[in-house]
Amino acid sequence: MLSPWNRVSALNKTGLNAWLQAAQVIADGTEKLGRLQLEAVKSMLRGTAERGFELKAFTELPTQASTETAAAGERALGYTRLVYDTARATSVQLLSVAEGSSSELRKAWFAALEDLTEAAPGGKTGGTKTALDTTRATVEAMVEGFTRTAKQSIELVDAVVKTTSNSAAQAIKVIA
Repeated sequence: MLSPWNRVSALNKTGLNAWLQAAQVIADGTEKLGRLQLEAVKSMLRGTAERGFELKAFTELPTQASTETAAAGERALGYTRLVYDTARATSVQLLSVAEGSSSELRKAWFAALEDLTEAAPGGKTGGTKTALDTTRATVEAMVEGFTRTAKQSIELVDAVVKTTSNSAAQAIKVIA
């Protein structure tokens, strides 16, 4: 059995590892979004320059603008989808880190609490055991509810974004 100080140190290590994992997931997601943003700007500048060089007279500008509107809408929609996919993947990874680390932390904290209770004068009497069991059940139910809500929120947002994206794609086709 671990000493109380070693147990606290192990709990801190578990929490720190979870924090570092979450920070890495966030940094990776931010890096992907940054690369996506840079590519979008480069593509926009390249496309603008190409269209500018293709323009022979200003009288062609209205015709070119109307044909480019649908293409610009499709590019914007594609960019939006990539941003959403990156953000969604990052949130799913963060939820996974949170689930794994919270489970470890809860088990370790409750084990430590039980050890402290057993070491206290009187040990785990009926009332103390009942209080510990009730607290554990309450915490587990709260974490389960939070996790279920987070997963449902991700699924709901996913459905809304996909529906909106499909509607926008059809609207762009109508415009084209």
